[in-house]
Amino acid sequence: MRKILIILSIVVYSNTASAGMLSHIWDSLRTFLGLDITRTVNESVTPPGEVCSDTQGNRPTSNYPEQPSMGASPVFDEVPEEGEEKEVGFSPKDDTDADNLREELKENYKKLGGDPVALQQALCFYDKNRGINFEAAGDPSRKKGIKIQNQRYITINDMNKSYFKSRMFILDLETGKVKTYYSSHGAGGKKGVPESDAGTVETSNLDGSNASPRGFFITGSRINGSSDPKQRWKFSMKLHGLQEGVNDRSYSRAVVMHSFPDVTNDVASSDDEKPSLRTDPYPFYLSQGCTMVGPKVADEIVDTIKAPNNSSGGSLYYNYSSVEKSRGDSYCGDENLMKK
Repeated sequence: MRKILIILSIVVYSNTASAGMLSHIWDSLRTFLGLDITRTVNESVTPPGEVCSDTQGNRPTSNYPEQPSMGASPVFDEVPEEGEEKEVGFSPKDDTDADNLREELKENYKKLGGDPVALQQALCFYDKNRGINFEAAGDPSRKKGIKIQNQRYITINDMNKSYFKSRMFILDLETGKVKTYYSSHGAGGKKGVPESDAGTVETSNLDGSNASPRGFFITGSRINGSSDPKQRWKFSMKLHGLQEGVNDRSYSRAVVMHSFPDVTNDVASSDDEKPSLRTDPYPFYLSQGCTMVGPKVADEIVDTIKAPNNSSGGSLYYNYSSVEKSRGDSYCGDENLMKK
């Protein structure tokens, strides 16, 4: 009987034009058959990894080309670069130009399916704090603190959206253009934190929770090398949490951004006439708290939003969860900010 139902589902799957109807049919079938298609990236680690950057997942095929070697340095073995720490990508504009650019940014974000509440909150935080020096919690190499020094970009990772929808938005404040990508989140299920799935993201700041932290961050530098034994990813980018008790353990937990083979590589741009914003349901992989992106777009994402160098801060990054969504568009991220 199960085989018949599965065959029928494939027939329906192949003939259903609507992505929304397809997702509904798939979710109903999976529930009826009791199928578990979620995979966490640490299921096949030997020995089990304690942090996200020490985990890996199984992939049945290897259709992705090998990325060029980035070197064999440990993930967190970085040497600060010398040079002046200055803001990157921010050019003052007169009030009229700035207002017009913001309106264009909002329209492009809306075109790609972005939540206007998340955008309002992110812009409010950026405008209030782009010159503020924050504590770099857990990072002894940044005793003087960390600032938003890559001021051209803001990233909104909308964890209220399904894994199967394009939900990571990179906003270009210089041009008003927006791109959106797919992302994966932490599986949760540890330290009293409920398990996440493709449609529900449980967040946590706790060590060992396997959950992604929520709130506002400043991106760090790109770190070449990987602790993954099978080299499923060859570099990562640090994330510095700015809110005490919310995400300030992110650095010490080794919560970073890295690629993973089973995350969708599709990208949509506000320049696209008809952007594609949804992928078909398939077995999905969750992390131990890290943000994972597709291997073919990881270079583009990280090199766009990273810190200019190893001793400076990067751009504003926002894990927008149900908590922030519930606070409305007046919320400006002032919750427990760790200002120097």
